[in-house]
Amino acid sequence: MRHKQVGPLLELIFFALLSAYIFYRLWSVLGQENEADKERREQKKRQFEAMIEDNVIPLPNRHSKERVSEIEEKDLKSGVREALRILRERDPSFNFSHFLKGAKGAYEMVSEAFAKGELETLKLLLLPKVYDAFAKEVEERQRRGESYEVKIERFDRVDVDAIEIHGEDILITVRFRTRQVMVTKNSAGEIIENQAQISIPVTEIWTFTRMIGSNEPNWYLSRTQNA
Repeated sequence: MRHKQVGPLLELIFFALLSAYIFYRLWSVLGQENEADKERREQKKRQFEAMIEDNVIPLPNRHSKERVSEIEEKDLKSGVREALRILRERDPSFNFSHFLKGAKGAYEMVSEAFAKGELETLKLLLLPKVYDAFAKEVEERQRRGESYEVKIERFDRVDVDAIEIHGEDILITVRFRTRQVMVTKNSAGEIIENQAQISIPVTEIWTFTRMIGSNEPNWYLSRTQNA
């Protein structure tokens, strides 16, 4: 049975609300924290509570000072432009710009949750088969007594490689070009990979999926691959 189509505002609010909730949870993980950590955590909590009370949900904008090149519709490959036209005919609520912002926010949240081993957070954003692969890596890392840290310094470019419609399912493939610092530590807290903490270019291709006309505007990560 087809559900009513969701307006673009609901889709926008979903991405932002989910972002605010997960940012708050990431600041609330168990472990030691210094006074600066505690203050940042409390600030996130106050911001989240204020947004709920006031019903004001801003989009995540953690890289507002950085020059991020997001592809414009006119620059899409002809096949992708045609697929976007068909998608809008099937789902008039779809907002291309809002989707790109939400996809970028999801990339940050998934990367950080994976690094921290936040499996419950990953369950909110990944389809089961992708979650299983992520969880396996997290568990293997934990068995080795290792920890992993990632810092996304910037997004150099966000592109859309493909838009596909299979029945009621939308699949949008996004190419993220970023600069990241990735560090692995052993059980003693010593850096065993990337001791110099060098920033490197990282390009990944992620596919997000959702059902057309669903009354839940959730986009889930259905596939990841390195470029």
